Amino acid sequence: GNAVLVNGKLFPYLDVAPRKYRLRLLNASNGRFYHLSLSNQAEFHQIGSDQGLLSAPVALKSVVVAPGERVDLVVDFASHAGQQIILQSDAFVLMQFRVSSPKVSDASSLPASLRPVARILEKQAVKTRLLTLDEIDNSAGEAVAMLLNNSHWSMPITEKPVLNSTEIWSFMNPSDDPHPIHLHLVRFQILDRRRYEPWLYQKNKEIHYLSPPLAPPANEAGWKDTVRVDSRMITRIIVPFEGYTGRYVWHCHLLEHEDNEMMRPYEVIST
Repeated sequence: GNAVLVNGKLFPYLDVAPRKYRLRLLNASNGRFYHLSLSNQAEFHQIGSDQGLLSAPVALKSVVVAPGERVDLVVDFASHAGQQIILQSDAFVLMQFRVSSPKVSDASSLPASLRPVARILEKQAVKTRLLTLDEIDNSAGEAVAMLLNNSHWSMPITEKPVLNSTEIWSFMNPSDDPHPIHLHLVRFQILDRRRYEPWLYQKNKEIHYLSPPLAPPANEAGWKDTVRVDSRMITRIIVPFEGYTGRYVWHCHLLEHEDNEMMRPYEVIST
């Protein structure tokens, strides 16, 4: 329920010196999205995401982490000697940092740039797929099934990208819930998110956009393998299928959803 564990402990604390610390965080919760911030509203920097370093540090005061996502943060406690600072998510207390009083030497500094992340051009994609995230309700409006592209796990594979090709996958989410979608084997980049009218698509299969495309924020502009697909949005990713042929899976990373058939196989083929 509402008991949040950090490394298996409830309300843990960490003794820290007044210097920089690198925190590598994984959201391993089955269904909770975290809106991470520090209780004193101090700024921190994100330096990496799911698949490695960003191109440059990104200054933040809060960061959203969906189930399955990872964030690599640097927090500087230098100006907070003697304080007790809470890592929180909205009203939830996650853990406490107890900053010691004595000054310490910290000659480290954040570089202006990290690892280059070359953006993949849309024209490199050889195929674009529109994939729906479907919530099946009963007559009382209760969700009884969660599917990807309105397909069950055991149905024939419909996504068969060619090895060493690049595709755009557009995730359409008509539901009220955000879904973190994870692709195995690959890494990808987020292209954009765009609000649309779900009812018009369900009735006429017509996509009517309600907003211009929104490019990913700087902290989501690196290499990813899990993407947050927000409610009533179409989220596009561009994916190079490199490495190996074979069968893999893509799924929602909410445990109750993926265990309720919101998971599908895909197959990377040689030709």
